[in-house]
Amino acid sequence: MRILGIDPGVNRVGYGLVEHKNGQDFVLCTGTIVSPAKEPYQKKIPHITKRFEELLDELQPDVVVIEEIYLAKNFQIALKIGQVMGILLSMVVKKNLDFYLVSPREIKQNITGRGSATKEQVQYMLKHITGYKDFKSEDESDAVAVAISYVNSKKEYDLLHSGQTNF
Repeated sequence: MRILGIDPGVNRVGYGLVEHKNGQDFVLCTGTIVSPAKEPYQKKIPHITKRFEELLDELQPDVVVIEEIYLAKNFQIALKIGQVMGILLSMVVKKNLDFYLVSPREIKQNITGRGSATKEQVQYMLKHITGYKDFKSEDESDAVAVAISYVNSKKEYDLLHSGQTNF
């Protein structure tokens, strides 16, 4: 199964493609969609949209998992990130892909065992879990954490509901 994890933002959208195969997680690629910094919000959205659509076509994920918005210090920024999430979700739906949303606390809990873990602790554990050490930004490692968190949640769900994992 190929899982595309997404860490949404207005200026930077992190992504990480993880393949879950034979009980192991392999990071296939990571990256960041970077919006033109000095452009107004209205110009950033078409840039993000175009690149995200290219990624969906290029990476061919089985499922897309997006990190939910956490309480932001700035309400306007949180609102804009929510709008970006809506656009990304509509593109995923248009491609007939399954999608899930995962909270930041759930991601940290799944990766480190602590819902209050720092980004550094999450990245450290990801390197240990996957062996992947080429993260260029927190956006990328956050996106991989989103994907792996989904895998862990799905395994747990399957185990609780059917007595076995379907992976």
